[in-house]
Amino acid sequence: MAAEEAPGGGLAEHTRSIIALSWARRLGLGDKDLLGPGSRHELSTPAGSPVSFLRLFDHTVLSAPSEVLHQARRLADAELADERSLLALARRCAAGARSLGAAQLLYAEEPPILTAAQRGAISFEPEAVQAAIAASPADDVQASGIGAAPWRAALVDEYTGVSLGAAGREIWAGMLAQLGVLTVPGQRRRGVGLQLAAVAAEDAFTEGLIPQWRAGTESLAALRIAAGLGFSPAGTQTTVILD
Repeated sequence: MAAEEAPGGGLAEHTRSIIALSWARRLGLGDKDLLGPGSRHELSTPAGSPVSFLRLFDHTVLSAPSEVLHQARRLADAELADERSLLALARRCAAGARSLGAAQLLYAEEPPILTAAQRGAISFEPEAVQAAIAASPADDVQASGIGAAPWRAALVDEYTGVSLGAAGREIWAGMLAQLGVLTVPGQRRRGVGLQLAAVAAEDAFTEGLIPQWRAGTESLAALRIAAGLGFSPAGTQTTVILD
């Protein structure tokens, strides 16, 4: 049986270096801290801050208040990456802690090519984006990150002008394009999310950025979009809020 490919194994070394540098700068680490042989890092954050465990390539980073960091030192990386284990750890310090879930971090090196027939037309009008937001559940809007994204686009029906969904993009450390997609509930399972993600990814490449896709480990739709656009996994991030 072939060995399982390590996270990021499908990405070129140059791409891996850019991803690692972007995350290091976003977290406040040294530029080379997430390069080379695997290492474990701790970042102390103010009391009450969220607890985040990042696994990127062969490196791990735990960002948390000092009392959580102290408790975590007895746990292995595999335990900290597990959503239930991280939540149990956080609840030792804050009984009301709740999980935001675990997400895969995936990246693309080539512009996407869609073989299926495309629907509707892309609109950059703010009204079209707002219409998609207004037609979607608040939790979905928040998870997508589109509400505050500086770059946004919508997919609209060419005949009715109705918004089918929207995409957003945020630039991280000047090198990564964090993508988000929102599909109006009545339009799901029709390729809307895939088409919007492809548009956002293509625009990111045009700007010289590496597209980043965060897919909840339980979100089959998000994982299918990543696979459909040729994204490769590079790590995971698990987050818990201390209420």
